Amino acid sequence: MEFTHKLLEKYIDFFQHIIFVDQRQINFGKTLGLNFTNCTTNLAFAKLIDFVDINFNNIQRLGSPSTKQITLALKNGIDISRMSHREGNAVVDDIMTELNLRTIEKYSLCPGVNVINIFKPSNIIFTISSIKDDGMCYFRGGNGKKAWARSLRPIGNNS
Repeated sequence: MEFTHKLLEKYIDFFQHIIFVDQRQINFGKTLGLNFTNCTTNLAFAKLIDFVDINFNNIQRLGSPSTKQITLALKNGIDISRMSHREGNAVVDDIMTELNLRTIEKYSLCPGVNVINIFKPSNIIFTISSIKDDGMCYFRGGNGKKAWARSLRPIGNNS
């Protein structure tokens, strides 16, 4: 499936924290006949893997994004309905990462901040121990406790 870049052009402003391809990557895509203009690096990589699947692995059906993915993307102003499944996943991943990073910025989330998970009714207080680049927050105490930043709100002296 070919992605129409004009669809993403007007939504570039949505992605304030997501990395877009640079000219070197655009030129690389051109050598393969791929247009990476206005693509995030995740979307460009998805397009590259789709290209390999079609031309190397002889896979002709790349699938489509799910209705849930299309709805989520449209809610954020991006139409992924004509993308392949992999491309749609890449854009949704970028959207979710963007929302996480905006939350981190808005609430100044960082290690040491006490938070609650707004989607857990227990109101257990967690202390952030680390934050991954994609916005996954890990909590003190171990045992793999973690949550996406977009699910967290600071409490007490932190807010």
